[in-house]
Amino acid sequence: MGEKKENKKPQIDLHGDISIPYLKKSRFTGSFRGMRYLLEKGERIIEEAQGEEPAKTEPVIHAVIWPEPFNYEVTEEEKKHSRDFTFTTDGIWEAVAWLNEEHEAGHF
Repeated sequence: MGEKKENKKPQIDLHGDISIPYLKKSRFTGSFRGMRYLLEKGERIIEEAQGEEPAKTEPVIHAVIWPEPFNYEVTEEEKKHSRDFTFTTDGIWEAVAWLNEEHEAGHF
């Protein structure tokens, strides 16, 4: 009868909604209580180009947050805040944790 419920703050939980194969092909967008967010595959330069050698890069998960109500394309750049994470499943969960931390801190 008396199920004990945890007094947990609502937060973003993307388990089962996002994966590395998904991010290889598409970007993931969402919103949560006044904050919009985007996760997409990006590239980070790990070694600058030298002579005819191109720059060496590695894939990253690029996470971006901004305030509602507008979508990514029409929101002013100065209202967006971003961070990169490793392009791995663990990187996805680190990005989701960052989204929740930023929302709780009101950094959007």
